[in-house]
Amino acid sequence: GKMSLSIISTNLRRCSEVFNEQLIRSTQTLHHYVNRYFTITNRLLIIINTHFGENYSNVSADESKSIKDNCALVRETMSMILEVSKREEKKILKIIDPDLYDKIAFTGVSLKDKAAAIRDFHADKLGVFGNVFLPLVAIQLAKSDLENVKPPTEEHDLPILSLKLGDLVKSSRSITKLLCEQRSQQTDLSEDTQLVEDAISVLKPPCDAYSHIAGEVQACVKIISENI
Repeated sequence: GKMSLSIISTNLRRCSEVFNEQLIRSTQTLHHYVNRYFTITNRLLIIINTHFGENYSNVSADESKSIKDNCALVRETMSMILEVSKREEKKILKIIDPDLYDKIAFTGVSLKDKAAAIRDFHADKLGVFGNVFLPLVAIQLAKSDLENVKPPTEEHDLPILSLKLGDLVKSSRSITKLLCEQRSQQTDLSEDTQLVEDAISVLKPPCDAYSHIAGEVQACVKIISENI
């Protein structure tokens, strides 16, 4: 009898270690995605400062604020990026030939042709915008899916989002305690992990799509700068 009891307690301990690891892995992943949102946003701010002649300062995550508050700052900054791009695009639309606009805007057009279109537009308008890349960046961002890739923390009322960002890098015991206080009931590790996983599944897809949008704009600028 003794033998089987000690095996059971060893197994339980091992089981809870596995769940501990899963919880820690999940919270670190969630932490990573919140931070990644900031990194991508800052990449876009650099592009906008460079090509639009703006002077926006970097945004940074605040570990002492809630995940939701951090995401709200990202959402706000993304709205601003979209607004500035649309404002510039409006100016371009007033003076650009529709065929040329299509060449710059549409994905099916080779980068070489895009480069030529941008060069022509710049020459034709005698660099009215100063920066040769401004039309490219403005058009690409204005027509991108930026609006739909913001961290959807407003639409999803997940209690875990009110944890401080810094809480996500604590020990699993502290995290469990925080989640337990939050729900005012005892939870087990697998439930806690599920709560974190739910938040990841809300943040990861739009964050990946956001990264793709920023990456595409960056790649376009780089390739075209080599062809101009």
